Amino acid sequence: MSESRNQRLLAQTSQAWAPADVTDFGIGQPNDAILPVEILARAAASHFSQGLRYPLQYGTERGDGSLRLALGEFLSGHYGLDVDPEPILITNGNSQAIDLVCGALTKPGDVVLVEDPSYHLALDIFRDHQLRLVGVPVDADGLSIDALVEALDRHRPALVYTIPSYHNPTGVTLSATRCQQLVDLALEHQFLIVADEVYHLLRYRNDNNDPAPMAAHVGSGVVLSLGTFSKILAPGLRLGWIQAAEPLLARLAARGFIVSGGGLNPFTSALVAVTLSDGSVDQYLAQLRTLLATRVATMDAGLRAHFPADIGYEVPTGGYFFWLRFTDGVATPAFTHRAQAHKVGFRPGNLFSITGGLANHMRLSFAYYDIDRIEAGLAVLGQVIRTGS
Repeated sequence: MSESRNQRLLAQTSQAWAPADVTDFGIGQPNDAILPVEILARAAASHFSQGLRYPLQYGTERGDGSLRLALGEFLSGHYGLDVDPEPILITNGNSQAIDLVCGALTKPGDVVLVEDPSYHLALDIFRDHQLRLVGVPVDADGLSIDALVEALDRHRPALVYTIPSYHNPTGVTLSATRCQQLVDLALEHQFLIVADEVYHLLRYRNDNNDPAPMAAHVGSGVVLSLGTFSKILAPGLRLGWIQAAEPLLARLAARGFIVSGGGLNPFTSALVAVTLSDGSVDQYLAQLRTLLATRVATMDAGLRAHFPADIGYEVPTGGYFFWLRFTDGVATPAFTHRAQAHKVGFRPGNLFSITGGLANHMRLSFAYYDIDRIEAGLAVLGQVIRTGS
């Protein structure tokens, strides 16, 4: 009994996992093979060789100063903005950041307007805080401003939650015009914008047409821009940041668990600061973009080769996901068990809708598997969809 228990515990190494013979396109994270062990090992050696002990102490409430300085410089280069490191609060990643925002800036019963579809696990965090979710449609240019205006006629939201860049699950990016319209509406109607910018740096096309991040609008006082190292370095670091106006950051930093426990993740912060300062993150990000762009091309080719010709999708220019549209009357949840029997997986569209709609959609991630597994897995999944067996 004890040996079996120990083996079970030792096998519990990561949150999302599939057996080696299963290709689950629902897994929206990098696989172990591409995680930057060498970069972090060098950073640890460099840091500890200096004999610095402060990262082993309780951290300052806003987060490690060396990390915020290095992060400000890093973001300035990638955002094309002058990012001030002062109005940055270090978090344990975006999920914890959303929870922190809800705890500090909302009360039970408040309305949160969310994109429909949206990142389904973020919706669970809002529900944990007993917030009322109201969906707003998404189109090719991101959150529909016309639909948002209609929703604002009926509701007084505390927050509008958006994934503006390479949206999960649709892959679309909020246009620059709509970004400004959203900020203007927030100022007019006095709600806060929670911009989950987790994918903003994962762009695979360099044509200078990508809009600036919502972080460009933090000076308005109504934008909280959430970022994370989970997608550009490693999820297990549990390290991210919030950019916002000083009054908002002050309210976040005043939460009891921060005042009691100090700033979040000071030890990891010190190591990541090294990787930013020595250019390792820039180099890794460039490699990651190239690798994932190759997987995008492979998935696109596999979909065209193996899936029904009447599905619709846009080839993503960033992020992690393809969002497939099947014809009306097709319910992708019906494929789930047959796919599992053939050792492939996906996420049905209704999972991402707060109303349970969009069942004729499907999300596929290209982040977890290499190109050979993507090609082979799509061949099997396409066969399941075409034949029903």
